[in-house]
Amino acid sequence: MDPFAYHFDLRPKPLGAGVDLDGRLAYLERATADPSQTNPVTVVQLALGALQLRDPAQLPLVAAAVEWLERTADERGLLAYRFPMPHTFPLEAPWYSSLAQGEAGSLLVRAAQVLGRRELFDLADLVVEPLLGTEPPLVALTAEGPVLQEYPTDPPAHVLNGWITSLFGLYDVAHAPRDATALVRRASEAFDAGTATLASRLQLYRTPFGWSRYDLYPHPLANTASPAYHRLHVAQLRALHALAAYEPFVSTADDWERSLRNPAALFLGVARKVAFRVVRPRARRVTLRPSTSP
Repeated sequence: MDPFAYHFDLRPKPLGAGVDLDGRLAYLERATADPSQTNPVTVVQLALGALQLRDPAQLPLVAAAVEWLERTADERGLLAYRFPMPHTFPLEAPWYSSLAQGEAGSLLVRAAQVLGRRELFDLADLVVEPLLGTEPPLVALTAEGPVLQEYPTDPPAHVLNGWITSLFGLYDVAHAPRDATALVRRASEAFDAGTATLASRLQLYRTPFGWSRYDLYPHPLANTASPAYHRLHVAQLRALHALAAYEPFVSTADDWERSLRNPAALFLGVARKVAFRVVRPRARRVTLRPSTSP
Protein backbone atom coordinates (compact mmCIF):
# COMPACT_ATOMS: atom_id res chain seq x y z
CA MET A 1 0.00 0.00 0.00
CA ASP A 2 1.29 3.43 -0.97
CA PRO A 3 0.36 5.54 2.09
CA PHE A 4 0.27 8.72 0.00
CA ALA A 5 -2.21 7.34 -2.52
CA TYR A 6 -5.97 6.94 -2.29
CA HIS A 7 -8.63 5.38 -4.47
CA PHE A 8 -9.93 8.64 -5.95
CA ASP A 9 -8.78 12.24 -5.95
CA LEU A 10 -9.44 14.14 -2.71
CA ARG A 11 -6.81 16.83 -3.20
CA PRO A 12 -9.42 19.55 -3.86
CA LYS A 13 -11.40 18.61 -0.71
CA PRO A 14 -12.55 21.02 0.56
CA LEU A 15 -10.19 23.90 -0.22
CA GLY A 16 -8.36 23.05 -3.44
CA ALA A 17 -4.88 21.67 -3.97
CA GLY A 18 -3.18 25.07 -3.96
CA VAL A 19 -3.99 26.07 -0.37
CA ASP A 20 -0.92 26.20 1.88
CA LEU A 21 -0.50 24.33 5.15
CA ASP A 22 -1.46 27.30 7.33
CA GLY A 23 -4.71 27.71 5.41
CA ARG A 24 -5.55 24.02 5.77
CA LEU A 25 -4.74 23.98 9.48
CA ALA A 26 -6.89 27.07 10.00
CA TYR A 27 -9.76 25.41 8.16
CA LEU A 28 -9.40 22.25 10.26
CA GLU A 29 -9.48 24.35 13.43
CA ARG A 30 -12.68 26.07 12.30
CA ALA A 31 -14.25 22.79 11.19
CA THR A 32 -13.66 21.16 14.58
CA ALA A 33 -14.20 24.15 16.87
CA ASP A 34 -17.81 23.24 17.65
CA PRO A 35 -18.29 19.48 18.13
CA SER A 36 -22.03 19.87 17.62
CA GLN A 37 -21.39 21.04 14.05
CA THR A 38 -18.32 19.02 13.01
CA ASN A 39 -18.60 16.66 10.06
CA PRO A 40 -16.13 13.76 10.52
CA VAL A 41 -15.86 13.26 6.76
CA THR A 42 -14.70 16.85 6.30
CA VAL A 43 -11.82 16.21 8.73
CA VAL A 44 -10.83 12.86 7.22
CA GLN A 45 -11.02 13.94 3.58
CA LEU A 46 -8.95 17.04 4.30
CA ALA A 47 -6.17 14.81 5.64
CA LEU A 48 -6.43 12.18 2.90
CA GLY A 49 -6.25 14.94 0.29
CA ALA A 50 -3.19 16.36 2.04
CA LEU A 51 -1.48 12.96 1.80
CA GLN A 52 -2.24 12.83 -1.91
CA LEU A 53 -0.28 16.06 -2.37
CA ARG A 54 2.84 14.00 -1.53
CA ASP A 55 4.33 16.95 0.31
CA PRO A 56 5.99 16.16 3.66
CA ALA A 57 5.16 19.70 4.77
CA GLN A 58 1.50 18.63 4.93
CA LEU A 59 2.11 16.00 7.62
CA PRO A 60 1.25 18.34 10.55
CA LEU A 61 -2.24 18.54 9.08
CA VAL A 62 -2.46 14.75 8.93
CA ALA A 63 -1.27 14.55 12.53
CA ALA A 64 -3.84 17.13 13.65
CA ALA A 65 -6.68 15.24 11.93
CA VAL A 66 -5.54 11.99 13.54
CA GLU A 67 -5.44 13.64 16.96
CA TRP A 68 -9.03 14.78 16.39
CA LEU A 69 -10.04 11.19 15.56
CA GLU A 70 -8.33 9.93 18.71
CA ARG A 71 -10.25 12.44 20.82
CA THR A 72 -13.57 11.93 19.07
CA ALA A 73 -14.07 8.21 18.43
CA ASP A 74 -16.07 6.64 21.25
CA GLU A 75 -15.31 3.34 22.96
CA ARG A 76 -16.95 1.48 20.05
CA GLY A 77 -14.94 3.44 17.49
CA LEU A 78 -18.00 5.37 16.31
CA LEU A 79 -17.77 8.95 15.02
CA ALA A 80 -21.00 10.77 15.79
CA TYR A 81 -22.73 13.40 13.71
CA ARG A 82 -24.14 15.69 16.38
CA PHE A 83 -26.38 17.72 14.06
CA PRO A 84 -29.50 16.49 12.23
CA MET A 85 -29.06 15.61 8.57
CA PRO A 86 -29.81 18.99 6.97
CA HIS A 87 -31.51 17.74 3.80
CA THR A 88 -32.72 14.79 1.70
CA PHE A 89 -32.78 12.12 4.42
CA PRO A 90 -34.63 12.16 7.77
CA LEU A 91 -31.92 11.70 10.40
CA GLU A 92 -31.89 13.17 13.88
CA ALA A 93 -28.72 13.61 15.91
CA PRO A 94 -26.74 11.71 16.87
CA TRP A 95 -26.26 9.54 13.81
CA TYR A 96 -23.38 7.62 12.29
CA SER A 97 -22.12 6.94 8.78
CA SER A 98 -20.33 4.03 7.17
CA LEU A 99 -18.57 6.61 4.99
CA ALA A 100 -17.05 8.36 7.99
CA GLN A 101 -16.04 5.06 9.58
CA GLY A 102 -14.54 3.61 6.39
CA GLU A 103 -12.62 6.73 5.38
CA ALA A 104 -11.33 7.12 8.93
CA GLY A 105 -9.95 3.58 8.64
CA SER A 106 -8.30 4.49 5.33
CA LEU A 107 -6.69 7.55 6.89
CA LEU A 108 -5.52 5.82 10.04
CA VAL A 109 -3.69 2.95 8.30
CA ARG A 110 -1.89 5.52 6.14
CA ALA A 111 -1.10 7.77 9.10
CA ALA A 112 0.28 4.79 11.01
CA GLN A 113 2.92 4.52 8.31
CA VAL A 114 3.75 8.11 7.44
CA LEU A 115 3.72 9.32 11.06
CA GLY A 116 5.51 6.24 12.39
CA ARG A 117 2.68 5.52 14.85
CA ARG A 118 1.87 1.84 14.49
CA GLU A 119 -0.63 2.03 17.36
CA LEU A 120 -2.95 3.80 14.91
CA PHE A 121 -3.55 0.43 13.25
CA ASP A 122 -5.49 -0.50 16.39
CA LEU A 123 -7.66 2.60 16.11
CA ALA A 124 -8.25 1.82 12.42
CA ASP A 125 -9.51 -1.61 13.47
CA LEU A 126 -11.81 -0.05 16.02
CA VAL A 127 -13.42 2.45 13.65
CA VAL A 128 -14.16 -0.12 10.93
CA GLU A 129 -15.42 -2.83 13.30
CA PRO A 130 -19.01 -1.43 13.16
CA LEU A 131 -18.97 -2.23 9.42
CA LEU A 132 -18.05 -5.89 9.79
CA GLY A 133 -21.37 -7.41 10.85
CA THR A 134 -24.82 -7.62 9.32
CA GLU A 135 -26.75 -5.51 11.80
CA PRO A 136 -28.29 -2.05 11.28
CA PRO A 137 -27.84 0.84 11.21
CA LEU A 138 -24.53 0.95 9.30
CA VAL A 139 -25.08 -2.35 7.49
CA ALA A 140 -28.31 -3.29 5.75
CA LEU A 141 -28.70 -6.95 4.86
CA THR A 142 -30.34 -7.52 1.47
CA ALA A 143 -31.18 -10.68 -0.45
CA GLU A 144 -27.87 -10.28 -2.30
CA GLY A 145 -25.79 -9.54 0.78
CA PRO A 146 -24.68 -6.64 3.03
CA VAL A 147 -24.86 -2.98 1.94
CA LEU A 148 -22.91 -0.37 3.90
CA GLN A 149 -24.97 2.71 4.72
CA GLU A 150 -23.60 6.23 4.43
CA TYR A 151 -26.91 7.50 5.81
CA PRO A 152 -28.53 5.00 8.25
CA THR A 153 -32.14 5.71 7.29
CA ASP A 154 -35.21 3.54 7.67
CA PRO A 155 -35.84 2.26 5.04
CA PRO A 156 -32.19 2.05 3.97
CA ALA A 157 -30.98 4.69 1.52
CA HIS A 158 -28.29 2.51 -0.12
CA VAL A 159 -26.22 5.54 -1.26
CA LEU A 160 -23.86 4.32 -3.99
CA ASN A 161 -20.79 6.53 -3.56
CA GLY A 162 -20.84 6.15 0.22
CA TRP A 163 -21.09 2.36 -0.06
CA ILE A 164 -18.11 2.15 -2.41
CA THR A 165 -16.01 4.50 -0.29
CA SER A 166 -16.83 2.44 2.79
CA LEU A 167 -15.64 -0.67 0.95
CA PHE A 168 -12.34 1.08 0.23
CA GLY A 169 -11.93 1.51 3.99
CA LEU A 170 -12.42 -2.21 4.57
CA TYR A 171 -9.90 -3.01 1.85
CA ASP A 172 -7.31 -0.63 3.29
CA VAL A 173 -7.61 -2.02 6.81
CA ALA A 174 -7.41 -5.58 5.46
CA HIS A 175 -4.32 -4.88 3.32
CA ALA A 176 -2.28 -2.54 5.52
CA PRO A 177 1.36 -3.62 5.99
CA ARG A 178 1.15 -5.29 9.39
CA ASP A 179 0.58 -8.68 10.98
CA ALA A 180 -2.66 -10.45 10.20
CA THR A 181 -5.21 -10.48 13.01
CA ALA A 182 -8.71 -11.80 13.43
CA LEU A 183 -10.13 -8.35 12.68
CA VAL A 184 -7.97 -8.02 9.55
CA ARG A 185 -9.40 -11.31 8.30
CA ARG A 186 -12.93 -10.13 9.10
CA ALA A 187 -12.33 -6.87 7.22
CA SER A 188 -11.12 -8.83 4.21
CA GLU A 189 -14.18 -11.09 4.36
CA ALA A 190 -16.49 -8.08 4.69
CA PHE A 191 -14.85 -6.44 1.67
CA ASP A 192 -15.29 -9.61 -0.37
CA ALA A 193 -18.93 -9.92 0.67
CA GLY A 194 -19.61 -6.25 -0.03
CA THR A 195 -18.07 -6.24 -3.49
CA ALA A 196 -19.98 -9.39 -4.44
CA THR A 197 -23.19 -7.73 -3.25
CA LEU A 198 -22.43 -4.58 -5.22
CA ALA A 199 -21.77 -6.56 -8.38
CA SER A 200 -25.19 -8.19 -7.97
CA ARG A 201 -27.07 -4.96 -7.19
CA LEU A 202 -25.31 -2.46 -9.44
CA GLN A 203 -28.04 -2.64 -12.09
CA LEU A 204 -30.46 -1.10 -9.56
CA TYR A 205 -28.55 2.19 -9.89
CA ARG A 206 -29.03 2.43 -13.66
CA THR A 207 -31.43 4.93 -15.19
CA PRO A 208 -32.41 5.47 -18.86
CA PHE A 209 -29.67 6.72 -21.20
CA GLY A 210 -26.96 5.15 -19.06
CA TRP A 211 -27.12 7.57 -16.15
CA SER A 212 -26.71 6.64 -12.48
CA ARG A 213 -28.82 7.04 -9.37
CA TYR A 214 -27.39 8.57 -6.22
CA ASP A 215 -29.35 6.25 -3.91
CA LEU A 216 -32.26 3.81 -3.74
CA TYR A 217 -34.26 5.56 -1.02
CA PRO A 218 -38.02 5.70 -1.82
CA HIS A 219 -38.14 9.42 -2.52
CA PRO A 220 -41.17 10.86 -4.35
CA LEU A 221 -38.87 11.00 -7.40
CA ALA A 222 -35.75 8.91 -8.01
CA ASN A 223 -32.65 10.73 -6.80
CA THR A 224 -30.60 10.88 -9.99
CA ALA A 225 -26.90 11.58 -9.54
CA SER A 226 -25.64 15.05 -10.36
CA PRO A 227 -22.97 15.18 -13.10
CA ALA A 228 -20.29 15.51 -10.41
CA TYR A 229 -21.49 12.42 -8.55
CA HIS A 230 -22.01 10.56 -11.83
CA ARG A 231 -18.34 11.18 -12.66
CA LEU A 232 -17.41 10.08 -9.16
CA HIS A 233 -19.35 6.83 -9.63
CA VAL A 234 -17.35 6.14 -12.79
CA ALA A 235 -14.02 6.79 -11.05
CA GLN A 236 -14.99 4.74 -8.01
CA LEU A 237 -16.11 1.74 -10.05
CA ARG A 238 -12.86 1.75 -12.01
CA ALA A 239 -10.85 1.93 -8.80
CA LEU A 240 -12.94 -0.82 -7.22
CA HIS A 241 -12.49 -3.05 -10.29
CA ALA A 242 -8.73 -2.87 -9.72
CA LEU A 243 -9.32 -4.39 -6.26
CA ALA A 244 -12.14 -6.82 -7.07
CA ALA A 245 -12.40 -7.68 -10.76
CA TYR A 246 -16.15 -8.08 -11.16
CA GLU A 247 -17.16 -7.49 -14.76
CA PRO A 248 -20.19 -5.28 -13.91
CA PHE A 249 -17.86 -2.72 -12.33
CA VAL A 250 -15.96 -1.99 -15.54
CA SER A 251 -18.87 -2.44 -17.97
CA THR A 252 -21.08 -0.12 -15.93
CA ALA A 253 -18.28 2.44 -15.63
CA ASP A 254 -17.85 2.31 -19.42
CA ASP A 255 -21.59 2.78 -19.96
CA TRP A 256 -21.85 5.66 -17.50
CA GLU A 257 -18.76 7.36 -18.90
CA ARG A 258 -20.26 7.23 -22.40
CA SER A 259 -23.38 8.96 -21.09
CA LEU A 260 -21.25 11.94 -20.01
CA ARG A 261 -20.37 12.45 -23.69
CA ASN A 262 -23.99 12.05 -24.82
CA PRO A 263 -25.75 15.44 -24.82
CA ALA A 264 -29.20 13.84 -24.55
CA ALA A 265 -28.16 11.68 -21.60
CA LEU A 266 -26.45 14.61 -19.88
CA PHE A 267 -29.48 16.84 -20.38
CA LEU A 268 -31.86 14.17 -19.08
CA GLY A 269 -29.66 13.45 -16.07
CA VAL A 270 -29.47 17.13 -15.11
CA ALA A 271 -33.20 17.63 -15.73
CA ARG A 272 -34.11 14.71 -13.49
CA LYS A 273 -31.79 16.01 -10.77
CA VAL A 274 -33.39 19.46 -10.97
CA ALA A 275 -36.85 17.90 -10.78
CA PHE A 276 -35.78 15.93 -7.71
CA ARG A 277 -34.54 19.08 -5.98
CA VAL A 278 -37.81 20.85 -6.73
CA VAL A 279 -39.64 18.06 -4.90
CA ARG A 280 -36.96 17.58 -2.20
CA PRO A 281 -35.12 20.92 -1.84
CA ARG A 282 -31.97 21.36 0.15
CA ALA A 283 -32.17 23.02 3.54
CA ARG A 284 -29.60 25.73 4.07
CA ARG A 285 -27.04 25.51 6.85
CA VAL A 286 -25.09 28.45 8.18
CA THR A 287 -22.32 26.21 9.49
CA LEU A 288 -19.62 24.37 7.53
CA ARG A 289 -21.28 22.14 4.95
CA PRO A 290 -20.82 18.37 4.95
CA SER A 291 -18.17 17.17 2.50
CA THR A 292 -20.48 14.63 0.86
CA SER A 293 -24.12 15.31 0.22
CA PRO A 294 -26.62 13.93 -2.27
